[in-house]
Amino acid sequence: MKILLVDDEIILQNLFKFHLKNLGFEDVMVAQTGEQAIALAEEHQPQIAFLDINLLTNVDGIEAGKEIKKKSPNTYIIFVSANEDSVVMERASQVENLGFLNKPYNPELIEQYIKMVAMRIRKANRNK
Repeated sequence: MKILLVDDEIILQNLFKFHLKNLGFEDVMVAQTGEQAIALAEEHQPQIAFLDINLLTNVDGIEAGKEIKKKSPNTYIIFVSANEDSVVMERASQVENLGFLNKPYNPELIEQYIKMVAMRIRKANRNK
């Protein structure tokens, strides 16, 4: 499974990658900006993208999610944030997504989201 991880905090990014590696995922695409995330998604068409909402660039995770869904419509989006502000959550809800993952990362929730995406992909492939 192709996974895109977007987080501008290197320590948290490495922690997330560590959790993914423990789940058996070695090949993870990583971006630190919304712009990088959009380009990687367009080029590689990941099945799942974990997008930090608050990025230190002009394109935040929500805007990146909108563009990723346009360029890679089969990518499942999971937003990540330490901020549960209602305005931010309302903006994020305008983008098709599977849900939210709070920081610090919970390895069990990461695994649940990946299993959910795998199940949806299998189901979609059976229905083709």
